[in-house]
Amino acid sequence: MPALKTLGMVILAAFVVSLGILGYVYARALVNERDARDAAIKVDAAVQTAINTANPQTVSVDVPGNYIMRFVDNRVLIDGFATPEHGFLMRFVDNCPELGAGDYQLTITLENSEVVVQRT
Repeated sequence: MPALKTLGMVILAAFVVSLGILGYVYARALVNERDARDAAIKVDAAVQTAINTANPQTVSVDVPGNYIMRFVDNRVLIDGFATPEHGFLMRFVDNCPELGAGDYQLTITLENSEVVVQRT
């Protein structure tokens, strides 16, 4: 009988540990998704300011792991999330950088009625 009780406790402990690990992985994924959206929104705000004021803007962003930020047509894309919803009034130039995981300092300027994003 004590062996069955011990086996039951081991199985229960393994179950609890596996739930904890799954919970951590899920929570980490949610935090990374929120950080990715925050980075896109931060760039969105800087681009809007550059368009409205015609002054260069500098913004620091942190793209979390497994996410890629792209500047396509007139939107900021980061793995399925696009901002702004209806796009900017101006398009991005074709050679804007594609940003993988990491910290970046971006300079946003306007040239020939297009938005230019450069890493600095």
